[in-house]
Amino acid sequence: MNIGDWGIKLGAVLLACFLWFHAVTEHSYTEEVSIRLIVEDPPLVDNVLQQALIANEVPDQVRVLISGRGKDLLQRQEEDFVLRLRTEGEIATRRTYRLQLAQIEQRTPDTGIQVEEIVAPTELEIEFDRRVERELPVRAAVDLRIAPAHVLVGSLFVAPRVVRVVGPKSVLDTMLFIATDTLHLTDVREDIDHVVDLHSVQGERLTMGQRTVRVRADIQILAENDIANVPVEIVNAEGRILRADPERVTVKVRGGVDVVSSIDPQSDISVYIDFNQFQNGNFALQKGDAKAHFEILEIIPAQVNVVSR
Repeated sequence: MNIGDWGIKLGAVLLACFLWFHAVTEHSYTEEVSIRLIVEDPPLVDNVLQQALIANEVPDQVRVLISGRGKDLLQRQEEDFVLRLRTEGEIATRRTYRLQLAQIEQRTPDTGIQVEEIVAPTELEIEFDRRVERELPVRAAVDLRIAPAHVLVGSLFVAPRVVRVVGPKSVLDTMLFIATDTLHLTDVREDIDHVVDLHSVQGERLTMGQRTVRVRADIQILAENDIANVPVEIVNAEGRILRADPERVTVKVRGGVDVVSSIDPQSDISVYIDFNQFQNGNFALQKGDAKAHFEILEIIPAQVNVVSR
């Protein structure tokens, strides 16, 4: 058999496949598919305080039976059809709505596809509640793992810190904050600046003033530094005119490199002795609240004398 015979046979097979595919795609078929379900809140009224909203969870898709030619079904897009349910109801009431073919909108014209039947769900039970508006604080859900020899200076900064939320009173009355989606960061060595989505729980039917927030953090290399000439205060002296001996000490600190390199010994570090706590002939030095984000490791010397001025 020569090569020409093989070519004739291959052409015949391809022609047969083409004719079969054409015949198949021209036949009519039925198919069960999912389309988008939009359930609208009752229309606005003049008195917003009396505005009703849907309070319970509703599905976002509905199963329907469609029919059409094979080639039309193959070209079908998910957004071709949508079922839109418009509701009406009063606060603290419940109504049952039957889904109907007349509620289906055809978004793409001339698809050659017909919706024959609504399969499931065929009806929805809707609960209505009062529309309320709240400003809720944002809580950043961040799984932050700092690299060795680095440190987070201060705390995470979230902007904005509060978000306006509109929704059913029964839902918002139970909410203390709006959380972000979880942000996982490992081996962090540089400053953080991320846009993070606000977490939305399916079925809560909340409308937020914005969908994202910005999360920032200051990450620095961990460093130590000796801060000299830190003044020593005396507390609880009850009017006595006293001074520490020595009056100034050295403080060893640890923190972010930019922080510890710019510490002012006069204003950023608080070291004091309590005159009521005399111990073994000397007064132990104590550290007060630091104004900057660093850790006091050691005070040198650790004890001082107290003398009259």
